[in-house]
Amino acid sequence: MAKPPIPLEPRKDSFQHAFKNMANLVFKRLLHFPSLPSTNTYLKGLAKRGEPEGLIVLADTQTKGIGRLERSWYSPPGGLYFSLLVRPMTITANNTPLITLTTGIAIAKVLQSALGLHPSLKWPNDVLLDRRKVAGILVESAFIDNAIEYSVIGIGINVNTTRMDFPESIQNTLTTLQDKLKRVVNLPRLFGYFVGQLEFWYLKLLDKGFKAIEPHYRGLCMTLGKRVIIDLGDVKLTGQAKGLEPDGSLIIQTPEGMKIIRSGDMISSKPNNTVEQS
Repeated sequence: MAKPPIPLEPRKDSFQHAFKNMANLVFKRLLHFPSLPSTNTYLKGLAKRGEPEGLIVLADTQTKGIGRLERSWYSPPGGLYFSLLVRPMTITANNTPLITLTTGIAIAKVLQSALGLHPSLKWPNDVLLDRRKVAGILVESAFIDNAIEYSVIGIGINVNTTRMDFPESIQNTLTTLQDKLKRVVNLPRLFGYFVGQLEFWYLKLLDKGFKAIEPHYRGLCMTLGKRVIIDLGDVKLTGQAKGLEPDGSLIIQTPEGMKIIRSGDMISSKPNNTVEQS
């Protein structure tokens, strides 16, 4: 039987130092590992055993990182890979997608305020710079009836890496903060900023719900108003993204009428006057 991983020594850990400098109203404990198969998988195991809200699990690299739709999330050293455990009492199971949207706002706000960048959000879970993916979000939840038992918010951010650090098959779809800024970023300090913003926006969501985040998400979202193609698994849906439902679902105007999309894979998002070439 494999031994459990050992976290880094807190007294010498610059990430712990940055974390403890935050207000920590929600997120009160950090476990930092040199490597994990997946921070989400590790934290879900703790959540199932009753770990209270507020734990963050951070890894310098992941060997089996996961993204949406069971895809792999490539996690080379130099990125930020962490998961946060929440148990939101005021959010129903039907409104779980709002956690993903809120997380995207928090990440984008840090990129704007701390680094002077101009990010956009692609519904439902991608953070983009110049239409290339710089961060992804995976929220995995367990439910009791219509209540959320727990949600694990997984975040992967390409920071002190370059596109050449990733497999050739995905290099044209992503970017990194180092590539955009032409310099190395202080990872512990940036992590502290993210935790602070995530806590701030999570508390706003708990307090006011959809109306607290909707105008901010709308201002950042590059999907709304665009002609989109969404892969629903058994069918591809084409239409114009018109808006958001109060639970975070996407409203699509199709030739057959309005459709409400709760989850799906956005495979195309173009200005409404774009014509596809045959």
